Amino acid sequence: MKLIKTYDVELSEEWSTLLQELLVASFPEVYPKDRLFFKQIPQSRVLAFTPDNQLVGQVGLDYRMMNLNGTPIRVMGIIDLCVSPAARSQGIASLLISEVERMAKERVDFVLLFADHEELYRKNGFKTVSNTCTWLKINHETLTTVGVGTQKVEGLMIKEVGSRLWEEGELDFLGYLY
Repeated sequence: MKLIKTYDVELSEEWSTLLQELLVASFPEVYPKDRLFFKQIPQSRVLAFTPDNQLVGQVGLDYRMMNLNGTPIRVMGIIDLCVSPAARSQGIASLLISEVERMAKERVDFVLLFADHEELYRKNGFKTVSNTCTWLKINHETLTTVGVGTQKVEGLMIKEVGSRLWEEGELDFLGYLY
């Protein structure tokens, strides 16, 4: 498996098309068919290619500061991790998660995500947390700001990759939810 880190501004037309097809196939009920992001363009991506150059997986990344109970924390957010339906159960998602952790090591306090399939993330060392979150609400269809949300959000998972320990309480995303 070949992993390539890239930015959307660097994607060729061919890779953009392949990525769009992968995202729509992976999230058929919700993913926009006319763009490569749901609410916001990820800061970077890691793409997984087979030896014969077939795109079979991707993970979007968002590196930012957040505020946990009044303390700034460095977070690497996982966005839209997906594997082609035909290539699932081959360890590709775990490989992508390992690459994110490698990139985050010694630079980030926590890797954070919202899980559809919590078991995948649990087996990769993530834990479910229950924090009251504050975030910028974006309408994913019109791409407009619709306010600020504050509530506990289901599926929030983290992995401690720095020296800090996670705390329950208030988590301010200082931006949008992934």
